[in-house]
Amino acid sequence: MNERAAPAADRATVVSPAADPAWARPLAVAVFVAALVLVKLAVAGSTAFIRDEAYYSLWALHPLAAGYFDHPPAVAWFIAAGYAIAGQSELAARLLAVLATIPVCLAIHRTASIAFGDRRIAALSVYFFASTPGAMVGLLVITPDAPSMLFWALSIWAAAELMRSGDGRWWLAFGLFAGLGLSAKYTGLFLGAGIVLWLIAHRANRRWFASVWLYAGGMLALAIFTPVIAWNLGNDLSSFSFQMGRSTRGLQWFEWTDTRHLPEFLASQMALLLPGLFVLATAALALFFAKRAYRSDAAFGLLVWTSVPALAYFLLFSLHSAPQGNWTWPLYPQWAILGAWAALRWEPASTPMRWLQRWTRRLQVPIGLVLAALIFAQALWQPIRLPVSDHTLGMHGWRAIATELEAERRRAGVETILVRDYGLYGYLETYGRFGAHGYRALPLDEFHRYGFVDLPASDDAVEWPVLVAVPSDPDRQPVPPATLDRMTPAPQWFTRLIRPGADGVPASAIDLYRMERPEQPLFGG
Repeated sequence: MNERAAPAADRATVVSPAADPAWARPLAVAVFVAALVLVKLAVAGSTAFIRDEAYYSLWALHPLAAGYFDHPPAVAWFIAAGYAIAGQSELAARLLAVLATIPVCLAIHRTASIAFGDRRIAALSVYFFASTPGAMVGLLVITPDAPSMLFWALSIWAAAELMRSGDGRWWLAFGLFAGLGLSAKYTGLFLGAGIVLWLIAHRANRRWFASVWLYAGGMLALAIFTPVIAWNLGNDLSSFSFQMGRSTRGLQWFEWTDTRHLPEFLASQMALLLPGLFVLATAALALFFAKRAYRSDAAFGLLVWTSVPALAYFLLFSLHSAPQGNWTWPLYPQWAILGAWAALRWEPASTPMRWLQRWTRRLQVPIGLVLAALIFAQALWQPIRLPVSDHTLGMHGWRAIATELEAERRRAGVETILVRDYGLYGYLETYGRFGAHGYRALPLDEFHRYGFVDLPASDDAVEWPVLVAVPSDPDRQPVPPATLDRMTPAPQWFTRLIRPGADGVPASAIDLYRMERPEQPLFGG
């Protein structure tokens, strides 16, 4: 790879506003981001939750905890804050995820300006990031990825300000955001490892190992994360074991030869970043390790070294299991900056790479916006039924289902609905509360997930009989799951609820079974 861009030490002057093209001026960037936020708010308020969102909503509808089986608690903070601001609705739950687009883009713009001294790169970084499918979706639906992306981007910005100013107090800001990031997803551990690599790799940074500010920032991050640690210690390390246990799968050598997951992982990143940005960001990473001028550039190094531990982990993980594409979303802000740098400063030697660079500059954002429009249209109206797994199928009909369920439980003369499957439980309890319905929803299985729920101490605390809700296929006859067949007395099928998609065609079904008090205790065992 051939290039002639100067390292950051020689790029101290930011291009003046007068020299900026119109698209690179801050006002143009702000209008672009504001328009995206408005569109995403409209979509957020017009669609139901996807499965995991409904489950995370439960966390915020019960007293908040310092930890949960699946993740740390930050996603519950975001949802609870949204409910406090705007009442209980899908828009309220997603509000902070969508609004996080603004500080993430501000952090990207400022970090790129510090790193490369060019507002064109800063502006293009924002355009590139905000138009990726990963950012379009990740900062719309409310999952732990939204706070994780936000706090990771703010951490990198704080480190960039530290590098620019030499003021050690920026370590406190870094520690604050890093600690909050750890409270969003355990992926934040990789950020800490990356910062240590960055300090070691650049001679001028090593002085911070003798600074009290570095350790004060670390202690602040630890203090913020301590409640999550304490919660795990009080709950048999359940959350740590669930998430960290994935890393120990496939330790036998023969399982590391299953290479099919690596292409799947790379393909998912290419789809979520779009191919042009994926290639340009990869080229920037390769240039950093290939050229001494870049390895000695602390600004370039900040963007690279802080992504290395997470990227290395996910690549190794893909040698024995399938990583999910969203796991890398916290890295997208800095990869967008690297891709924007490569789009504007890199001078590739090969004709194909020059062609790709030129067309990525021109088409990355338009293609991203077209794809976003297609995704949003599918979520809103489902004009086509996709032959692959389609999360948008869950984004309609749940308020009507909760209303029907209320009517059926009244007809059956019961109060309690036991629910099989954590996603369905999330839907039925959340939308039951949204509609102020009178049924009581309780989980039937996976009790390890529900430490935040006030479960009955024994079967005596449940008013029998109950209805049992089981997810089903609308095209099949009701078939009770084995867990129900084994109960005595056996639950009896009562009725089926059909949930239509936005296109009016059945999207899913719920079979309701009437169940008397079982001989084998269900709760309190």
